[in-house]
Amino acid sequence: MATTVAPTITTPATRTRDLRRFWRWTLAVLAPLPLLALALENIAAPWPLGGNFARMVADAAAQPGRAQLALWLSLFFSLAIVPATMAVLWTARRGAPRLTLAAGILLLLAFSASLPDSDLAGVVAADKGLDPTAVATIDDAVWSFPSVGILALIFLIGQTVGFVLLGLALWRARVVPAWLAAVLALSGPAHLLAPGGNVGPAIAWAMTAIGYAGASVALVRTRDEDFDLPAAAPAGPVARDARTAWRWLLALAAVPLAVFVTVFCWFLPYDGDDSPREIFDALVAATTYQRTALAVGTVVVLTGFAGILAVAWHTRRRTPLLTTIGLFLAVPGYTALFAGGSYGDVVAYLVGTRPGLDREVAFQLTSGMEASPQPNLLVLVFVAGHLLGTVLVGAALWRSRLAPTWLAIGFTLSQPIHLTSVLTGIRWIDLIGWGLTAAGFAWAAWRLIRQPNDEFDLPPV
Repeated sequence: MATTVAPTITTPATRTRDLRRFWRWTLAVLAPLPLLALALENIAAPWPLGGNFARMVADAAAQPGRAQLALWLSLFFSLAIVPATMAVLWTARRGAPRLTLAAGILLLLAFSASLPDSDLAGVVAADKGLDPTAVATIDDAVWSFPSVGILALIFLIGQTVGFVLLGLALWRARVVPAWLAAVLALSGPAHLLAPGGNVGPAIAWAMTAIGYAGASVALVRTRDEDFDLPAAAPAGPVARDARTAWRWLLALAAVPLAVFVTVFCWFLPYDGDDSPREIFDALVAATTYQRTALAVGTVVVLTGFAGILAVAWHTRRRTPLLTTIGLFLAVPGYTALFAGGSYGDVVAYLVGTRPGLDREVAFQLTSGMEASPQPNLLVLVFVAGHLLGTVLVGAALWRSRLAPTWLAIGFTLSQPIHLTSVLTGIRWIDLIGWGLTAAGFAWAAWRLIRQPNDEFDLPPV
């Protein structure tokens, strides 16, 4: 009797691309760079750090090339320091989870606290030949503003104590040699206690860069299995550890930015096609709007790019390639929104509430700052980065099939809708655009809260 054997049909298995090695090397290269940039900025600046404003204006006028180099180095630091710090925190999170959590909260808040750029103000004052005394009076008023003082305090305390805790975390987790951990831990107080001049602070920030470089070596040496969860790995049981706090912190920080932009763009006191003089006059007159925006913005600025990161955290394992490209665009894009600080907004509010300030000098100063190449680059990075990055992360969300289809498509189209509002001048369209972005961030936050810890990240060791 003949036996018939059915042919075996094999179908190619769908394999998710594993980009963990790419992320390890990318973060390793990035980690020390912003600290090195800041150390070089301290040396390049032609003015003495901590000196009076009139001296800064004179030195910027005498050496414009060094002044511009210092501004560019400072700009790179502002855009890169948060992801660089996250890379270092990542290396210690499993070996010393609680210390890393405490250090992460302090450092991420500190480096998200975008401060007014007095250096740019001094360079603009020198370039436009503004009265140094009048500009110094404006600058002093900016730094005495309550929200600026709060952000400055968060920065000073956060980075000083945060680096001490991070150094201890790296030592306890055995990520770097003890001497490297000590250098990083001592760099925080050294930023405050460094002797006068520019060399002392430059050495202190170089110490931080050395500590970050040690974490870079650890990232390169880390196995993919110890770096992050593999693509499409199954969820495990809920663990009660520092991962719970990280999930909740990311969820809480995800939503405020999009809601803030949605609401305050609707109530903007000027139109997009107004002249710089008309915009300045409108902001000076809108004291209630400015006071509210500055107060709420003090909190919102601390959330950084948490919203887009929350969405990407869910998609990174199912659609890693799209998520990676989207994050490379979106992280600097959303960071650039606040990286320039609130100097112009604070000045406009102060001119409207303090009659003693020179209104014309204030306008020339703020308009000159907005026309400078560094803020213009920030605008370009923000527009291109957050627009294209959100579209790509939205496409990753749709392909991952984690969210309802309408939400994924709406989130993908949200920033093109926002761009349509800007181009047409129709404000109610922007309520839909940023509103859909906020909905996507809120969905990611809700899912983070419900997510098991073992699906969120690798467990402590």
